Amino acid sequence: MARIWLVRHAQTTCSGVCYGQSDVPVHPGPAEAARLIARQWEQAGNGNPPELWTSPWTRAQSVAVELARHWCVEYHVDTQLSELSFGVWEGRQYAEIERNDDARWQHWLQTYESTAPPEGETVAELRARVAAWLEARKRGTSNVLAVTHAGVVRTARALIGQISYSSVAVSAVPHLHLERVL
Repeated sequence: MARIWLVRHAQTTCSGVCYGQSDVPVHPGPAEAARLIARQWEQAGNGNPPELWTSPWTRAQSVAVELARHWCVEYHVDTQLSELSFGVWEGRQYAEIERNDDARWQHWLQTYESTAPPEGETVAELRARVAAWLEARKRGTSNVLAVTHAGVVRTARALIGQISYSSVAVSAVPHLHLERVL
């Protein structure tokens, strides 16, 4: 059975923005982020380079490109590793959402496990796609590393622990930190 690690992209440089499936700037840049991740991988004694996966969003994929270059391996892009889609709220300031769409925003905050943002996706949909990705990787024999997002890491934690998303929703997911999930 494969061993699977997830790593969250670098810290975003924008604040107060709802950016699940939006491209946003990050720091450090991809080369430095990849260097930090590769060093952790190697210091942990994980041996050969992993089978490398990434979300399609630039903040994750640009790091996977650098890791692939560093390890001389291919990388795979999979939308199942994307952050939750916030639909019409994508790329908008939270303050602006509260000001112009407060009723739907407040409703979603109270029911986020069962309700989708307008034109977005539910936590159940996120959970289903992360579960499908993990299940497919478990059948392999290679070590796997995916560059992804906080929501995906939290969802993997919930799946592995067989607990609800709300149990992990506020748990910290450090940027650029390898986390073994299986």
